[in-house]
Amino acid sequence: MKTRFLTIVIALGLLTTSCDKDYLETAPTGSVDAGSAYATTKNASAAINGIYRAMVLRYLDSQGHFGHPAMMIIVDALGEDLVLSNASNTWHLPEQRWTAHRSDVSTLTQFAYQMYYRIIGNANIAVANIDQAAGTQAERDQVKGEALGLRAFAYYNLVQLYGKRYDASVKPNTQPAVPLVLTPTTDGLPRASVEEIYTQINKDLTDAATLLKATRTFKSHINSDVIKGFQARVALTQQNWTDAAKFAAEARKSYTLMSVAQYQEGFADIGNPEWIWGFDHVEDQSEFFGAYHSYISCNFNSTNIRATPKLINSLLYDQIPATDVRSKMWVKAPTTTNSVVPAGGIRAPYMNQKFRLPGTPSTSTMGDIPYMRAAEMYLIEAEAQARLGKETEATTLLFDLVSKRDPSYKRSTNTGAKLVDEILFNRRVELWGEGQRFTDLKRMNLPLNRNGANHNPAVAVVFDIPAGDKQWEFLLPRRELNANKAAVQNPL
Repeated sequence: MKTRFLTIVIALGLLTTSCDKDYLETAPTGSVDAGSAYATTKNASAAINGIYRAMVLRYLDSQGHFGHPAMMIIVDALGEDLVLSNASNTWHLPEQRWTAHRSDVSTLTQFAYQMYYRIIGNANIAVANIDQAAGTQAERDQVKGEALGLRAFAYYNLVQLYGKRYDASVKPNTQPAVPLVLTPTTDGLPRASVEEIYTQINKDLTDAATLLKATRTFKSHINSDVIKGFQARVALTQQNWTDAAKFAAEARKSYTLMSVAQYQEGFADIGNPEWIWGFDHVEDQSEFFGAYHSYISCNFNSTNIRATPKLINSLLYDQIPATDVRSKMWVKAPTTTNSVVPAGGIRAPYMNQKFRLPGTPSTSTMGDIPYMRAAEMYLIEAEAQARLGKETEATTLLFDLVSKRDPSYKRSTNTGAKLVDEILFNRRVELWGEGQRFTDLKRMNLPLNRNGANHNPAVAVVFDIPAGDKQWEFLLPRRELNANKAAVQNPL
């Protein structure tokens, strides 16, 4: 069988088999036919578990591209706030330099495309087959709701990476996004518009919201709260401030913000009361040197962590009050007494201490991964209210969040653009390393600006990218273009 890479193959999902080790394998739990996978709701639940597992697999045999958690690091490395301390370890260096996503043969462009379409392909099979599964209606609703949520999640990531930004002032957004594959198919499809992709995302989320409940067995699975969190994110990206505020408030209402003590526990435990959704990293799913904490933590005993600790933008850090617990998540002048590193690890100014695994050094990568937290929902709601001109509501929300991080924080007296800037400052600090910065800059049509901070020119190379530049779009993989003649490339 010829090696291939295309959305029509990815869309086959569980039906796809492989006779070539390089063939695009799309079944996270192995190749089984859809009839067996969805004969019963019990089988269907196992198949859905396989889709979640597809989010945390190593793709293209690259340890630095460990599913969606790797994309969280990459999205921040593309911005200005996650700083690579040196170039001695090259993992995620091409992303920081803005070369990987602008190459149609790079691992990054192929990996992100393959992973999210793999999720979509398997979700499509679930949606197409679950209604005939033996079981209760509640069980069928659960499976379909999770599948729709996962499909929306994957398309939301794809459209932000491979399409132009959504502009609410110019509707419909006719600029090309990605192929819209909604059923298992063998047809190569052209790129749908950005508007069409967001329309489908919102439909999937609306449908999922009618099917899912808040109750769930595992926080690693999507429930109605996660769906509302997705809806809040999407509305914020579409500049739909009213819905962003509404859904964010609904998403966070059952979750408690961390205490100051909990904030310093290492961001590696899904049991944290603030986490709405995350990856529960169990022992038989370890990716060892490919896992999220192998790259983002301060103390895992790997070459990457020892040689290239991750830093925060110095200009951003220097604005954090000393009374704010978040100031302890990085160390401006690290020493052996105020910072944790693995044996032999270097210490660099402004180095990360936010993500930390048990043990010094840690020999396990079994840290859980935060996909969505209540703090993000406070920040979405506050930003949306501020942009609506509801400044009392916005400052109340900001106080409710920041006062949990800084007991000395006083309610903001800022208004207008200064209030929005204060909210965005807290968003940058709060969500550092959690995969938001590149897409935040893109959604707000802001430039990349790394000037005056602690970026080393020999490491970062790129310091300025204008807002709206073609470089804000990932290139489609060459293998997709070769196989799917209906698809066209982004501007080179």
